[in-house]
Amino acid sequence: MYELSRTVPVNEPGEPVLSRQDVWQGLIMKANNALPYVPQMKKCEVVERGEGWLLRDILLGEEPLREKVTFEPERRVVFERVAGKEPGRIENTLGEDERGNLTLTFSFSLTRQGLEGNPEAEKKHFAPMEGMYFNAVASTLAAVRRMVQEKGSRSAAAGG
Repeated sequence: MYELSRTVPVNEPGEPVLSRQDVWQGLIMKANNALPYVPQMKKCEVVERGEGWLLRDILLGEEPLREKVTFEPERRVVFERVAGKEPGRIENTLGEDERGNLTLTFSFSLTRQGLEGNPEAEKKHFAPMEGMYFNAVASTLAAVRRMVQEKGSRSAAAGG
């Protein structure tokens, strides 16, 4: 099992301030269609929906996977790999730091079939993906900032 977790601040100096609701909308968009946020993803197709969850088929590089995505509103999105050669779990969690500033924590614990019980081999397999996952978090936040800016521009243009 390869595990990794990192927390990033949501709001950066000089950037539009994002609310928890803003980021939550971005996480929902990414769950429904991750293609704009994860360059290595070649397919992201929602195959089923339910109350608070969806099931999607993705192609990550050349790796076909099925994920059940569960939503805990304005708190966490859990991506559970339910089919494919890389079972495990990825979580995007909204939180706050000690000063009350909004944070986004990305965690994953994944296994590669055939490498179970070989931590060095799993690390070698998954470590290159670390940057990909963190870039997806950064691109999601950047897309949400653009949405907030565009909404603000439209409101200003409309006179409020």
